[in-house]
Amino acid sequence: MRRKTCRRLFLCLLAAVLLMAPGIRAEAAKSKKTAAKALNEAYATSAKSALLDAATISYTAVLPGVPASDDGILYLYELQPYEYTISPAAVPAAAIPATASPAFTLPYNGARLYTKLALAVKSGGQNVMIASPQYITNPELLASHTRARQTRALNSIQGAQFANLLVSNNLNGIIAGKYPTVQIMNQGTNQGMTNPWSRPAMFAADTHPVAPQYYMLNASEPAGITALAAELSKCAANSSTENFIVGNEVNVRKWNYMVWTDWDHYVREYAQAFRVAYNAVKSQNANARVFVCLDQNWDRNRPASHAEYYEYIDGKDFLEKFNALISKEGNIDWNVAQHPYPVPLTWAKFWDLTGCPDGAYMKAQVASNKMLTFQNLSALTDLLQTKKMRAPSGAVRHVILSEIGITNAQGVDIQAAALYASYVAARNNPYVDEIIYTQSFSEAMLDTRFSGVSQSVYASLGTPAEANYDAWAKALIGITDWSQVLR
Repeated sequence: MRRKTCRRLFLCLLAAVLLMAPGIRAEAAKSKKTAAKALNEAYATSAKSALLDAATISYTAVLPGVPASDDGILYLYELQPYEYTISPAAVPAAAIPATASPAFTLPYNGARLYTKLALAVKSGGQNVMIASPQYITNPELLASHTRARQTRALNSIQGAQFANLLVSNNLNGIIAGKYPTVQIMNQGTNQGMTNPWSRPAMFAADTHPVAPQYYMLNASEPAGITALAAELSKCAANSSTENFIVGNEVNVRKWNYMVWTDWDHYVREYAQAFRVAYNAVKSQNANARVFVCLDQNWDRNRPASHAEYYEYIDGKDFLEKFNALISKEGNIDWNVAQHPYPVPLTWAKFWDLTGCPDGAYMKAQVASNKMLTFQNLSALTDLLQTKKMRAPSGAVRHVILSEIGITNAQGVDIQAAALYASYVAARNNPYVDEIIYTQSFSEAMLDTRFSGVSQSVYASLGTPAEANYDAWAKALIGITDWSQVLR
């Protein structure tokens, strides 16, 4: 009887163990993942990838100690721009005995211009990254088509000095046209160069649709990376272009469309494409500059309950997210192209919004730096002067005002005074290199063409005659010093 009781007790215990086994295995797996994550967080630290010469890549890192691992080996893996974890089946590009100061050299090939290197250990049988993946940060060392930068006037007109590079549509025209500044735009006609999240097949899944005008570039597939890199390399090598703007007002989904997921994902997709564009351009012309393009929504901070939350991300938030991603994977000399139209676009008389629809609201938006215009350029350049936002050299990044139109809806004199004020704002800000005006709009309230005194004012800019219009514009506005309306 006692043996039967013991046997029953044993069987019950065995059944309980068997029932618990999946949970035990799950907990063990969870613990293994937790340990791997802790290892990753403990050792994620400074790392750098750079070209030593045209044939050799150097990768170095500084770790707080010799990392623990299954086998005492450090591995270096090569990842695509869109890869953020290491596949269990990945084959390492190099391996060395574990050390707190790892240093690798690898042969350079063309493909490695667009990939990143990730340091890892084996822990619990997993590939665990212990430093952020790093891109080559000095592609200019490869440049064989470097040209001296042109000296140009502070002001210019779109069309003469600026053109849109419509990917896969007008590259040869851009090369022949001798434009110092081009804006890289994707009309979506080349699906291979269009981000997978931006293709028609995805539109039905868009939970917060917008009407797309241009589309996110593709650095999320090998073929897209190859096509984008080839087109921009050709342009940088064979054109006189020295400023490349990647996209138009890319903080706005309408102008750089992909289906709604979240803003972190959106900015990450753009950062991937920007990195490919940057390396393609700089590896041909070391003196070229590559720009992020933003609209006027600067610090509005729409909540998720607001419809506009899904239409745009503030320029300030976009830049900070973008900079964090770029810095984490190897800081580079990105720059900013801004569009500082009057607020609102249809009202040139920025010093007096009496009679302007929602005038008090618009005035407050600029005064509080929620919206950015030529009146408050310091909101942008003050951010760029902070330590975390500076270029690798420590310099403040370059700014160009690549599109601004001044309406004549309130009269040509008003237009001319506002035109002169916008020029002064650019001239007086030491971090602004150029202001490019557009005369392409001819709508009822947004006719930005110059005529009469506006044309005369524009012609005076940068000449001795400029001083006469300075006094005239101040008198019309009713000020004695530009600091009264510009900051």
